[in-house]
Order: sequence, then structure tokens, then C-alpha cells
Amino acid sequence: MNVPYPLPTRQPYTGERVKELFHAAGTAISAWAEANGYTRHQVYMVINGQFKGRRGTSHEIALKLGMKLSVEQLAA
Repeated sequence: MNVPYPLPTRQPYTGERVKELFHAAGTAISAWAEANGYTRHQVYMVINGQFKGRRGTSHEIALKLGMKLSVEQLAA
């Protein structure tokens, strides 16, 4: 399940912006987490900034949420 909003092209989203976008789309963050094979705890830790998303699972989550830009986006 992809995120219910368009991914950023220039600036990554903040945690607050991600929450706003999920709310506007009417999609629960926990439902998105489960559909993508992550725990609700992991996703909320990334959104709230406790996990920085530098590597591993937190990095994958941050990329999928648009909180980090991919290498392809940075090169463009």
C-alpha cells in the first residue's frame, strides 16, 4: 500500500506534514504500517523523530513516507 498522498519532489515532508496528509486522506497511520509490514510503533517513531531514518527499517519507512528523498530524487 502506497501512501495516500503524492511524494515530495524537492523538499522532504516533516513529521507534522505527514500526519496532516494522512488525516486529510482519511487513512490511519497504523493501517498503513500494517499494510506495509511495519509495526505502528516503528512508523510513529520515524514520524515523531525518535528514529532518524539513517539506515535499515527506519530508513525504508522514511523514504516511503516522503520524509527523506531517494537517491534518484536528489540526483534530479
